[in-house]
Amino acid sequence: MTTSRLAGVALGETGFERAAVWSAVGFAVSYVAFDVVALGAAVTSGTVPDVAASVAATLAAVTAVGTAAFAAVGAGALPVVLLAYGPLAAVLLRTIGPAPYAVPLSDPLPFAVAVAEPLGVALAAAVAVGLAGYAAGRVVAGAGGEGDGGTAESSAATANGDADASD
Repeated sequence: MTTSRLAGVALGETGFERAAVWSAVGFAVSYVAFDVVALGAAVTSGTVPDVAASVAATLAAVTAVGTAAFAAVGAGALPVVLLAYGPLAAVLLRTIGPAPYAVPLSDPLPFAVAVAEPLGVALAAAVAVGLAGYAAGRVVAGAGGEGDGGTAESSAATANGDADASD
């Protein structure tokens, strides 16, 4: 495998910018989703049920589907892993991390250590989910074989965001 082919697999046609933005948005939405679902359940039932497991499973499934879809439209393996990191980091912070919305200013070191563990586990999970999503997305896109999945002209049009290059 040549260096340009390895770079194409790693980076893909869709850049890191999109992956970084959606990773950050995924982190924010996923982090708050636990509170929104718990609040909705409390309003409907009158008690505050523990919804962490169901919210975490739902967010992990949505993240897996999102990584496959992102790879199917031309993202490389590294942007797909970056995309998966945000939501998975939020899920792990809310499930195994320290108490949310509470930073002890008197002694922040134990808090930092408690945050570092879920973020490290989230990195490992993002690599696993991201690479599996990348493989599934490339198969769905029809680029799972030896071919490049299209002509150079259609690939260039896709990379530039111009799907109607034959005007």
